[in-house]
Amino acid sequence: MRKPSTSAGPTVPATRTSAPELPPDVIHAAMRRGDVLHVPARRLVKPTTPRTVHLLNIPALAAPVQAEATTEADFVRLAALCPAVKQIVAQPCTLLFDGRAYTPDYRVECHGGAVSYWEVKLEKRFDDYRALFNQAAQYLHHRGERFYAISNVSLRFRGQHLHAELLHRYGKAAPPEDDVSRVLAEVRAHPHGYSAVRLAARARAPLELIYHLLARRRLTFKRRIGEADLITLPEFLEKQDDLLLASWLDVSPWRTNAGIDARATGRQARP
Repeated sequence: MRKPSTSAGPTVPATRTSAPELPPDVIHAAMRRGDVLHVPARRLVKPTTPRTVHLLNIPALAAPVQAEATTEADFVRLAALCPAVKQIVAQPCTLLFDGRAYTPDYRVECHGGAVSYWEVKLEKRFDDYRALFNQAAQYLHHRGERFYAISNVSLRFRGQHLHAELLHRYGKAAPPEDDVSRVLAEVRAHPHGYSAVRLAARARAPLELIYHLLARRRLTFKRRIGEADLITLPEFLEKQDDLLLASWLDVSPWRTNAGIDARATGRQARP
């Protein structure tokens, strides 16, 4: 299989050319406490990387996803490999609570209907935002939704972000369906999972085809994203919502009373 170009999509310059917005005080004055502004909360005009944002075109997702920084792009690529994830929306809404407005980085919608909100932050900045994350988690908990905060350290654990980027390069390929069927049949006969190399050998398929099927989520990881993990079919997984993604990334839903010593990675105390 020929190696396609990256599926990350183009980077586009941040712009302010659209119609002017109402001042925040005008918007908030018209809203009651607890209201949610269900429109994009702000345009991506302050990216971490100078004057650009990433636009990730991933075939497994319903629409392209924007990312302000490479860490956010890492999160989107990793989350897009999860078969439970239906859609990822950047800066989806503004939450208003206790006299302050907060915009999560992402809303993750799952096929089963579960909705969760995710914040991507540098590890060294978590302590500065801990009180805000506690409030956000409590607010969303009352709505039956989970809140997560994940750091660059967790996203790049054992180079999983690089493996995800590699897989997505093959997502736009169009392999012969006979080859695809042969690989899927081999995996279906062995629900305990195969390594990618062994599966390729058993199914007489190029490794690039295995990568393509992982990117398209017709195959998936058994425990967590990584080159060394076993590969299986999505139907063999036990979890089917955002908790599957959380377990892969080794994070827990943010506790509403997370203390100063709690971390956002798997080292965080469990709820």
